Amino acid sequence: MKKLTIAALVSLGLGGVAYTALADNPKRGGGAMLEQVDLNQDGNITKEEISAHSVDRFSGADTDGDNLISLEEFEVFSTVERERKQAERRAKRFTKLDTDGDGFVSADELSARADKRMDRMFERIDTDGDGVITEAEREAMKEKMNERRGKRGDGRRG
Repeated sequence: MKKLTIAALVSLGLGGVAYTALADNPKRGGGAMLEQVDLNQDGNITKEEISAHSVDRFSGADTDGDNLISLEEFEVFSTVERERKQAERRAKRFTKLDTDGDGFVSADELSARADKRMDRMFERIDTDGDGVITEAEREAMKEKMNERRGKRGDGRRG
């Protein structure tokens, strides 16, 4: 009974992943998920493709082929998926840093990115655009940050 319950929960969870992807939220990776669900890569997603994707994910987790997913199988599957997603994110970050596409990140590429970020930050704080961040502008930025943290709790994620 315990295995059946776990299998049912996993099946629902894995099937729900495909439906969640339909929201196509780029900050959450929905676009990449949509590509995985669109099995024939025609740009359209059918119920059959969603169902097939769910079956594939379940089969990937059911390593012993008994059509049930044990807690151990679920943990292994979850770990492998998390590591795969992390590797994809690292590769994307690296590609953004490697602006010349040569497969390496040079000190100049890192410096250019840091300069760009610093410029954006400076422009946000230097509200009068005079090229100087005054004490009043720093205090205004602190207040703005504190307000934002207040809206999200204490500013911590979790």
